[in-house]
Amino acid sequence: MLVKGIKRGKTIELLEEIDVPDEREVLLEIKEVPSFWTVYQNYRARMAQEGIVFEDEMFENLRDRSVGREVDL
Repeated sequence: MLVKGIKRGKTIELLEEIDVPDEREVLLEIKEVPSFWTVYQNYRARMAQEGIVFEDEMFENLRDRSVGREVDL
């Protein structure tokens, strides 16, 4: 079971209910959630390591420029 929580002092507040009776002893494995910036930097480093380069020209015509669904009345 993987449950997210927030540490506040010596207390960890779980962000969802778990199916464990009250007063039951549990073991926790703590994994720190990396920040967005750390994940982004790791992503950019891996792209550079793999030699993957994104050029602006690759995305020029990516957006759908249609006016939407045409309706004939």
